[in-house]
Amino acid sequence: MKALSEAQTKTWLRQRSLPVPWGMAAGNAQEVLASQEAYAGRAVVKAMIPTGRRGKAGAVIMADDAAQRASAADQLLGKVVNGHAVAAVYLEERVEIDHEYFLSFSITEGRPQILLNLTGGVDIEDIARERPGSFVREDIDIAAGITPWKATELWLRAGARGKELTTLSDITCRLFAAFRKADAMTLEINPLAMGKDGKLHIVGAMMGVDDNALFRHPDWRVQAGDLPDNPRERAVVIANQEFEGGEAQYVELEGDIGLLVGGGGAGLYIHDMVIAEGGAPANHCVTPPTSSDNRKLKAVLNAIFEKPGLKGLLIGFNFAQMARTDIRVRTLIELLDEKKIDTSTLPIVIRLFGTGEQESRQMVAGRPNIHYLPRGATLRDAVQLIVRLTSPTAVQA
Repeated sequence: MKALSEAQTKTWLRQRSLPVPWGMAAGNAQEVLASQEAYAGRAVVKAMIPTGRRGKAGAVIMADDAAQRASAADQLLGKVVNGHAVAAVYLEERVEIDHEYFLSFSITEGRPQILLNLTGGVDIEDIARERPGSFVREDIDIAAGITPWKATELWLRAGARGKELTTLSDITCRLFAAFRKADAMTLEINPLAMGKDGKLHIVGAMMGVDDNALFRHPDWRVQAGDLPDNPRERAVVIANQEFEGGEAQYVELEGDIGLLVGGGGAGLYIHDMVIAEGGAPANHCVTPPTSSDNRKLKAVLNAIFEKPGLKGLLIGFNFAQMARTDIRVRTLIELLDEKKIDTSTLPIVIRLFGTGEQESRQMVAGRPNIHYLPRGATLRDAVQLIVRLTSPTAVQA
């Protein structure tokens, strides 16, 4: 999955006549100055990074005039926010917000899914933790898409009423059409804001698109030398370029539980289970089939361990018929030793059965806080254990 920048996402939505405020990206002082000529009103200056939580990290700054824009950009450019280096800022027309909603679409286990909440904004993660029942989640029929009456039903379940209900239903249908046209895997609108002018505005937008569909979107293709801003994602991309074999993928998320899991549906299934059990995935990954050349696997594991705020690691796969389990575990041990990682404070849960399993178990035997689950343990057992071990109240071994 390729994560688009905020500028790319909002340009796509704006081209489809969706209510996106004026905005432009700037990577230096000259471009910030030029933004004043395009739009001279009160603005918001945001670090342009592929992650949320920018407001709480001080990476969203209000600017009333050209001097404040320049000052805000100077504060943000070159800064590291949530593990991402800020190479550009996004300057946007400021919207006077009356209420904030949350709306997202994703491809989950091969099916489109909608998730919405009558309350959005910077505290959405707190809302998810404290009031999970306030979210409305439903699979979308691929053939029918989202009809106006289905969108109305979903927002009605969330608590919308009257004119608000009609307005939200209409934009939901239009956003889903844009999501499908983009060959997107994820589209998150947070906040979807009701302005004091009585109109909806797309204030926050992030989108990730299917790599295999980029031939239909040449403007979004990765060009030579175009590498992710995130240094850990960049290292995995470089490993793919340098080493032979199947492609490895690493996409960083905002959680604290690292996942080294099977690709495709299995990886998404584990990702969803972690969230359902109250945990927060730190990444999504795809690892190539194991072979004697483990350098791509090692690049993915190293990226996971390098992520700031990591609290634990889950290695979870279905039964390995062709791949060797001992290569995965040996790669893990190599990195633990090289990086001098103290597993007594970083729990690791392993659910990995198949060829080389006996050797794998011997390699981790005696190492503190590495939990190699017995045969018969399910993926859910593994997920529940790592969530429990990484909870704030857990007592580490």
